[in-house]
Amino acid sequence: MTNLLAITALTSASLMLGACGNANGDAEELSFPILNAQGTEIGTLEIEALAGGGVEVEVEVSGLAPGIRAMHFHEFGRCGGPDYKTAGGHYNPTGVAHGQVEDGPHAGDMMNVEVAADGTGKFEVTNMKVSLREGDLPALMDSDGTALIIHGGADDYKSQPSGAAGPRVACAVIPAG
Repeated sequence: MTNLLAITALTSASLMLGACGNANGDAEELSFPILNAQGTEIGTLEIEALAGGGVEVEVEVSGLAPGIRAMHFHEFGRCGGPDYKTAGGHYNPTGVAHGQVEDGPHAGDMMNVEVAADGTGKFEVTNMKVSLREGDLPALMDSDGTALIIHGGADDYKSQPSGAAGPRVACAVIPAG
């Protein structure tokens, strides 16, 4: 009888702890390689789903030309080089304008980032307009995935439909989920 009580108590405790989740709110974090136009891996994209919605994006790259660069999520999870046009346009499931304008921004619009003189960069950006998986916000890991694109120039946050950010110089596939 004592063993039965002990097993019952342990089972109940396990069920209660499992229902509570972990201290991090069951946050999901995924990592994807970033490729240059030649298909060589030049960095890593890490995306963490935030408990209240949105994602934390961390990018670490090397081998890029120095300067201010635009960084956006694009509509398809494809990185066909060398121009990455297979990624489609900016991720814009709600059909709004690009940039910091009255009817904007796209869900995939993010801040410009700076690549250092040695061609390296490490960027952290929070995007509160998307989720990692299906939920209340548009999902990056939707039925056809998305891509993170780093452009050759800066986003002016007003030119339509893409901010006049120049060519696509690096890409990471975020697969369908």
